[in-house]
Amino acid sequence: MRVDSGILEGGVKRLGALLLKVGAVPLIPVGLGLMLWGLFHRLENNSWEDPLSVGVSLVVMGAILWFLSRRLDAAAGLVRQRRLENRILRLAAQRDGRLTVTEAATETGFTVAETEAVLKGLAEGGYVEIEVTESGLIVYRFPEILFGSEKSGFPRTNRAETL
Repeated sequence: MRVDSGILEGGVKRLGALLLKVGAVPLIPVGLGLMLWGLFHRLENNSWEDPLSVGVSLVVMGAILWFLSRRLDAAAGLVRQRRLENRILRLAAQRDGRLTVTEAATETGFTVAETEAVLKGLAEGGYVEIEVTESGLIVYRFPEILFGSEKSGFPRTNRAETL
């Protein structure tokens, strides 16, 4: 049984981001409360109190955890995007190099919007061509899959000779 490392990687990052957020959310308000309490206490007594420094520390720790959770969330999103792109490319190979957004979304299990964004990104990168049929159906053509058999027909050149 083959385990998809992309699924594990994305899932672990999402779980890590969630745990960091759970830790960050209570730290910030508690820290702010302690900061205010320590500040008012200091103003009343003209002396340094620990709640102020503890509050500052908690707010700083909460902000750092929140920042790290956002970074992990972004990384998990990239893993999801790569996984979707890979599934679409494999599906295009199975479907002889032609796909519609609905076909791709149905087969991959991702939303139509996510699938369409990936296909448009591939088209903008020059990897996919957009074709509109006479009935108005938008078909994404994958030339490297459609004409992949031609690549073996090209003569190989020695790179050193061309330089």
